[in-house]
Amino acid sequence: MASKAFFDPLVLLRIAPVLTSTMAMRFSHDQWLFLENFLVPAHREKANEIVPSYFKTFFMKGIWEIGILYTLTTATGISNIYSRAGGAWKWYAAGTALAFSHMAFVPFIMYKVKGLFEDEPKGQGNRLLREWLNVHTLRSWVADIPAWTCFVIACLKSVQPL
Repeated sequence: MASKAFFDPLVLLRIAPVLTSTMAMRFSHDQWLFLENFLVPAHREKANEIVPSYFKTFFMKGIWEIGILYTLTTATGISNIYSRAGGAWKWYAAGTALAFSHMAFVPFIMYKVKGLFEDEPKGQGNRLLREWLNVHTLRSWVADIPAWTCFVIACLKSVQPL
C-alpha cells in the first residue's frame, strides 16, 4: 500500500474538480478566442461562407472534450460531497450544481448549432455564430467561472498542509 506521505488519493479527489473545471474553462476561453476572430470586420465577409463548415468540424471534435470534462467535474464534485469533506462539502455542492448548470444552456444554443451545422438560413453563419458566442459567454460567466471559484474555495478549505 502506498504511503500517504508520497501520495494521498483523498488529496487527488479534493483537487480533481479544480483541475477538470480549469481545463473546461481553458477550452471555453479558447472556443471564444478562436471563433470570435471570424467576426472581426477584416474577416467577416469571407467568414460568413466558411463559418458553418468550420463550426461543424470544430464543434464535433470539442463536444467530446467538454462532455468528458463536465462528467468528470460533476462526478468528482459529487464524490467530494459524500466523502466527508468537512466544512468544504457545501462549496463542492455549489460547484457541482454550477458545473451541471452548464448543460441548462443547451436549449438556448441547440437551434443555433443546428443552423450552423446545416447552414440554414443560407448566408447567416456569422449571425448564428454571434448568437452562439453570446450564450457561450453568458454561460461562462454565470455557470463555469462561479463553479470553478467554488471548487477552488472547497479545495483550499479541505486540503490541509502536511
